[in-house]
Amino acid sequence: MKKNKLAMGYYPLVFLILIFFLFFGNSTLAQGIYIYSNASPEAIEYLQEAVEKMEEALDTYQGANYPGRKLWTEAIDLAQQAIDIEPDFIEAHYYLALMYQHTNWYYREAEQWNKYLSLIERTDLTSPQVKQNLAHAHYRLGYNSYQNGDFEQGLIYFLNSVKEYPDSIESNYWAARVFYEADDLENSLYYWKRVLILDPGYPRAQYFHDKVEASLKYGKEAYNWYEQGYNEYEKKNYGRAIDSYKEAIKLNSKFTDAYYWLGRVYFDTGDYQQAIRYYGQVLNLEPGNARADYWLKESQRRTAGKK
Repeated sequence: MKKNKLAMGYYPLVFLILIFFLFFGNSTLAQGIYIYSNASPEAIEYLQEAVEKMEEALDTYQGANYPGRKLWTEAIDLAQQAIDIEPDFIEAHYYLALMYQHTNWYYREAEQWNKYLSLIERTDLTSPQVKQNLAHAHYRLGYNSYQNGDFEQGLIYFLNSVKEYPDSIESNYWAARVFYEADDLENSLYYWKRVLILDPGYPRAQYFHDKVEASLKYGKEAYNWYEQGYNEYEKKNYGRAIDSYKEAIKLNSKFTDAYYWLGRVYFDTGDYQQAIRYYGQVLNLEPGNARADYWLKESQRRTAGKK
């Protein structure tokens, strides 16, 4: 697919492609690549070869991708040649950014997504595919900003991604994460709910949703201490678990779950008097708590048995 083909009867193919553009409003599908911008047939063919090479690289290297590998070098070079022919070739910039993404070339990736966005802003393209591509570009820029510690800029990108394509699970997920880290729990909960609506089984989404919901109820710092206490309890580090639960209670004197698990730690270590004390605290706050009532009675029974 080099220029010498034009001197060997390539013009009929060019004519057919141009006719295709006329009939389909310049929104074409070339073996899976949607072309919305005005680009020459030669640039389009370079991009087609680049994408095919990218797909071959993904199949060949199976996740062990970096830009110096032969197929990736060829794919990136072909995409760059398409851009050299048509500097404003929007789709070529998009796929080149994807290539940098797959090869973890983060600086080049961010640079390329920004070029892609600047080109899109000059157009009035509004198709669903364009919006999904835009959303992905914003998402990747957001992720790169987040990884570099710029949470504020990352959040802007994630929210722009959601604006372009509300069903982007990844962008909703990361918006929820950043809002949580910024202590904006209400917005964090909103976006966790969005993730669960889009995919109820999305990894750890339900965990984070419940964590934020509990943080709103008890306080973020108190819940973090409570969660640390539970983790220590699971490891049988009972002394650390007790200290963590007590810190949670200091921060929120109505934290029923912290009282409950504090009682459980004391029960498991044989200190039934303390278990009775903390299960009693649970029942003072929640008189109908059946679990606390059961363990309170069991603690009392064992205390009586020691006499």
